[in-house]
Amino acid sequence: MGFQDRDYYRDPYSPPTYRKERSAIFYIIMLNVIIWILDAITDRQFSAALCLRAADVIEPLNWYRFLTHGFCHATDPMHIIGNMFGLFFLGRAVEARYGRREFTFFYLVAIIIGGFYWAGGNYYSVVANQDSMTAMEKAYALYTPCVGASGGVTAVIILFALNFPKVTVLIWGLLPMPAFALGILIVVMDLMGSQNQNTNIAHSVHLAGAGFALLYYVSRFRFTSIFGHGRPKVQAWDGNYDEPLNRSRNGYGSNGYGNSAYSNYDQNRDYEDDYEDDSYGYAPPSSSAEELRREEEMRQLQKEVDALLRKISMSGMQSLTPSELARLREASQKFRERR
Repeated sequence: MGFQDRDYYRDPYSPPTYRKERSAIFYIIMLNVIIWILDAITDRQFSAALCLRAADVIEPLNWYRFLTHGFCHATDPMHIIGNMFGLFFLGRAVEARYGRREFTFFYLVAIIIGGFYWAGGNYYSVVANQDSMTAMEKAYALYTPCVGASGGVTAVIILFALNFPKVTVLIWGLLPMPAFALGILIVVMDLMGSQNQNTNIAHSVHLAGAGFALLYYVSRFRFTSIFGHGRPKVQAWDGNYDEPLNRSRNGYGSNGYGNSAYSNYDQNRDYEDDYEDDSYGYAPPSSSAEELRREEEMRQLQKEVDALLRKISMSGMQSLTPSELARLREASQKFRERR
């Protein structure tokens, strides 16, 4: 960062050199809420058009439902509230960890995989048992709708637990446990729930999301290395993007997971180097000799400027000699030209 970007040296009349953008989670939550409201106003017409059914597996014109089902919810407000709370309180750390673009890819793919696993499993079950099923039972199994963001939200929570296993979470705001224990609890509950044939919760969607998160974490695959622009980076999260993590927050509250809060982020643990190159095969063209020379010149200039800025912060602007002040102005001009 050049000295012209630092708060104590920026011209108060010049515009800031950065703009804080809203997170992907903000837009995801807003889209879910808008669709839920429109769905209530139109007597569930949106859900009818966006929900997923097992029969959609063999209907290519309806394959968009593998994604859209994750943006509509049941009429019970606790369904959308629980999912969005989990996404908001635990997902922000994941987005800060991987970046907005990579997080968006991860979340959308998790929804698609969860929907495909649920629909494919149900369709296969109908085909395997169709001889013993009545026409009514077959139609019910093929066209029962599936809605909700639980597949994507579960994937985000499991990825949170894998990245920040020592972070403390509070179940229902009362029971503290490390994040990795919450991840295990979620998977165990869904495994047990999947054995219950009388539940209206799509546990298989949750399990598919959890499995995808584990595979994503272990493989270290990055969607932005294929679909993104530039070299994707993974930032080490400093815990300061909104407020300190040692404050309790309500968290995941649907499908039996309860309210959670996370705190005590282990600042001493090096989860991953700052701005580690995570491109996995995607790299820009090699720099020319002239470009390398310029980069080295700028690095030396930056070191020189940093030393002058330290002197200013300790002794004030008046401590600079005329030659140092001229050098600072010259460096400022070079940084502007480079940008």
